[in-house]
Formats: sequence, structure tokens, C-alpha cells
Amino acid sequence: MDEQAQTIACTQLLANVVTLAVLDACLKPVKRKDSLRHKVFVSQDQAMDAMMFLMDGAKNYVEMIGMEGERFKKQLIKAMYDDTDNYFTKHITAEQRRNFRFNLYFWQNNPARRRFLPEDDDETS
Repeated sequence: MDEQAQTIACTQLLANVVTLAVLDACLKPVKRKDSLRHKVFVSQDQAMDAMMFLMDGAKNYVEMIGMEGERFKKQLIKAMYDDTDNYFTKHITAEQRRNFRFNLYFWQNNPARRRFLPEDDDETS
């Protein structure tokens, strides 16, 4: 495999990793019982991991494929609130966008749900 083909393959792989994280961040919240025996909606662990990756770690990945990391994050969030007919809304349904917004809100407002990124552990050793 020549160098150009390998670069294209790696770029596609990185793009697929980010795409999968976006889809995972759109997973439907689940109902769990709290201490008062009421069912409350909470985000799935896989959605939280994806949200953590997208908001904290994907910047490095998207920069490797030629996009600006902070702009990607802002445009992703903006697209999840956009209901106009465009390329993005043809692939992500209104329900998935609603789930993403819930998961983003849950992630932002529940700091105990956040976990340290693996890179943070490497810096201290």
C-alpha cells in the first residue's frame, strides 16, 4: 500500500470514529428508578462516553482529517438544533437530534457522570 492510499484509509478511519461517536451520542435516554421510586430519564453510558469524546477529545481527531476542532464542535451542536431540510437532517432524524440534545444537557449538568480522558492519566506518569 502506497503512502497516499494509506493516508486516505487513515482519514476515512478517523472520520468513521467521529461518525460513530455522533451516532452513539444520539442514543435514546433510558428510564431508571430513583430513590423515590419514580422513573427518571438518564443517558446511557455509551451515549455519555460518546458525548465526552465529542466535547473533549474529538478535536484532535477532526484536526487530523483537516477540520478545525472547535468549529466542528460548535457546528455539531448547532446542527442538532436545526430542523431545516439539509444534508445533515437527512441522515440524523429529529428523534436522534432530540436525544443528542438531552444527552448533551445531561452531560453538561451532571459533572459526576464525566470521567477523565485516558490521556489525562498519561500526563501524570
